[in-house]
Amino acid sequence: MALKIWLDDKLVDEAEAKISIFDHGVLYGDGVFEGIRVYNGRIFEHEAHIKRLYESAKAIRLVVPMSKDELIRAAEKTT
Repeated sequence: MALKIWLDDKLVDEAEAKISIFDHGVLYGDGVFEGIRVYNGRIFEHEAHIKRLYESAKAIRLVVPMSKDELIRAAEKTT
């Protein structure tokens, strides 16, 4: 199975996943992440994960460019 990457509001093949060398995260190494488990095609505790992600972003003054609902829907597309 080919690896898929969420980029620009859609899933793309890993070969298509390209970002600018001027991307803020690349230049400064800032970013947040949240490891999320999926069981039987369902995201486990998705609301808690999204809440922690937004809290982490806020702590480093990083703006998440999607609403929490949009992010949950995007995550559900990856399962």
